[in-house]
Amino acid sequence: MTIVANIQVGNEVELIDQHIAYHLALGIDGFVIADMASVDGTSERLERYRGDRRFVIRKYEMSALVDATVLRTAEIGDWMLAASRDHFAPDWVVRLDADEFLYAARPLEAALPAPDTQASFQIARRNAIFQDGQPIPPPPSNPEALAAFSIVAKPVKTSPSEYESDDSLPLIMTEVAPKVLARPDRVAAYAPGGHGTCDTLGQRQISPLTNGLLLVHFWFTTPGRFVRKARFTVEAKALLNQDPKSRQAWQWSRWAGLAEGEEAESEAAILQEYRRQFPGAAKLDALRQAGIVRRVGEYWDA
Repeated sequence: MTIVANIQVGNEVELIDQHIAYHLALGIDGFVIADMASVDGTSERLERYRGDRRFVIRKYEMSALVDATVLRTAEIGDWMLAASRDHFAPDWVVRLDADEFLYAARPLEAALPAPDTQASFQIARRNAIFQDGQPIPPPPSNPEALAAFSIVAKPVKTSPSEYESDDSLPLIMTEVAPKVLARPDRVAAYAPGGHGTCDTLGQRQISPLTNGLLLVHFWFTTPGRFVRKARFTVEAKALLNQDPKSRQAWQWSRWAGLAEGEEAESEAAILQEYRRQFPGAAKLDALRQAGIVRRVGEYWDA
């Protein structure tokens, strides 16, 4: 079986090369990459992959991503699916962002569902977590390295309204929506955020959670990356007549709010939010003892 990654990437210069190297080592056969108006050097890094038959890359300028009322991500998803069908005709596509690393409990081909089962499956996402005061390790380049990273294995489920009324829990401890693994010949489109698929009538398809596959979400890495991405979100919001407050995007809307205003004050607010995501040694040890935090390689252990 063949599997192709459909990747949306925006301003991920620290991650994109490692993301690609990791997924090649995992066994991904091809990449369809939408560069979302990157301005930090990501586009220049992606240029090096053009001409390699394993890669189909398209850059979108900001004007093509946002119009007066909406982020045009649905059209980008349509392009990724069409390009996957045309260039690779794969058995499966997996929808990823550049800060998400796919992990398999066994060799990737053996972990994939049989192609005659469902049109699509959801893959659970879990946040990578790091100790306060310790250096952030470089992104992994192979599955063996990823297995040693720590994740929030048992996150807390919350909602925008709940979190607005009580934001004492660091977001790193909250549940993020799953992403999707799909048969490109049996789906018509991605649902918003790449969290599911739709049929030719635009109806959301049933996508059960697949077992044996996991997405490790490198949400919080370096402070510079977090500040840059929060400011980029402000720029996108400024082009909209209304804020993109979908259930899939509310966390970034929150951080964009922190990034608005005077530069020095907003940077301090962004960095304060960033520092909240890193527990101290004693807290992290307690989370491990409770089974809330585990190594990636131990995720499926009882």
